[in-house]
Amino acid sequence: MLLLSNCYKELNDKSKIALITGATSGFGVVIAKHLVTQGYSLIVLGRSKDKLDSLILDLKKVDSNCIIDPILCNLSSFMSIVHACDSIKKTYTCIDLLILNAGVWNFKYVETEDNIEETLQVNLLSPILIFKSLRQLIPTLGNSKVIFTSSGLHQGEINFSDIEFKNTFSGFKSYRQSKLGLILMARLLSKKEEHTGISFYTVHPGMVKTELGRNAGWLSKLIFKLLGKTKEKGAQTHLFLIDQSICNLTSGEYYANCRMTKASAESYNLDNANKLLNTLDDYFDTHIKDESNN
Repeated sequence: MLLLSNCYKELNDKSKIALITGATSGFGVVIAKHLVTQGYSLIVLGRSKDKLDSLILDLKKVDSNCIIDPILCNLSSFMSIVHACDSIKKTYTCIDLLILNAGVWNFKYVETEDNIEETLQVNLLSPILIFKSLRQLIPTLGNSKVIFTSSGLHQGEINFSDIEFKNTFSGFKSYRQSKLGLILMARLLSKKEEHTGISFYTVHPGMVKTELGRNAGWLSKLIFKLLGKTKEKGAQTHLFLIDQSICNLTSGEYYANCRMTKASAESYNLDNANKLLNTLDDYFDTHIKDESNN
């Protein structure tokens, strides 16, 4: 790997590099277009080749010279993430911005190929696994950002006794818990990495007209349609965090409407954040090890 000073020089000589998930639909497309206008080269993770190809065409209309690296990756599969990150580490020496935006909201119990409840895996386990897998590529010069898409619905607590809600599944509780988990992880990681120069932020985009509620009932779909923001408005806080100097931001904090915002009391519980990180690590140790031995 390049020395960090050389790595930083390389990025400035060419363009900074951002990795983004959830960029092929909704306000993720708006974020990707903005990154291109700001001179970023993009690594885009997505599970649909057709959608990735369509995104590239859209981005080329914004800047015909933009550099986009589409990587097939299914966030419902640990091994897919491992393989994608291994490929990235063979190609890149630096990634100075991670935007971990992809998410699902299921209204019935769905298991992934790893036999894990899908909302927990896609919304919480997978973004943390991506960060941990690519941590070595993130420059520690005080300019790097990791942005997680959370939600104002992050109320409640982490259900440690049944974190997958297998006993009594609730799509709402599972979604809410996953978004609380992201805030807890951002706060904890900001403490663990406070001397490395890597900053962490969580974002509440608001209710946006996206495909998130595509599996909902007709009433929920109607609410999303009538009350949801446009994807352009939904992306504004992400764009704010991307553009702002870290001197004007507070690592570990939760942002909404382009400003730092008070979150639920439970989201500040670092004891539970440590407990949650240990729980997530147990999933990684168990499932990734098991799959690699098959």
